Amino acid sequence: MEDLINNQGFHSYAVCSAILAIKMLFTGNYTSIQRMRTKGFVNEEDAKAFGGDKAEPVEQPAVAHALRIQRNDLENIPLFFAMGLIFVLHGASATAVWWYSWTFTFARLAHWVAYLNHLQPWRAICYFIGYLCILGMAVQIVF
Repeated sequence: MEDLINNQGFHSYAVCSAILAIKMLFTGNYTSIQRMRTKGFVNEEDAKAFGGDKAEPVEQPAVAHALRIQRNDLENIPLFFAMGLIFVLHGASATAVWWYSWTFTFARLAHWVAYLNHLQPWRAICYFIGYLCILGMAVQIVF
């Protein structure tokens, strides 16, 4: 464990993982804010508790958009958590871990901004950069 804590690659991976975890928490909060702002509750108890008239069978557009951002995070960031840790434990160089971790993290943060602001093709470009980071680590682990 001491070796892992002193490993510079692990340090990069850990800091990036913490940043991405915080980003995921903020994304969840953004969804809640959109739900409260639009009074778009799908559960009757939520509508009663938070001042909505009644539960809606369909998500409000702003809430649906926020949920898509959240779902995109859930499809991508846990892969980084897993592959990044395996990459470090597999003995990758600190430099390789640094580049993959920080590139993925900045790509996901930029993807978030692009998604919030409906910016294409930037959202797709940022997604693809993150995708290449995960793929690169996976390929290096396999070979």
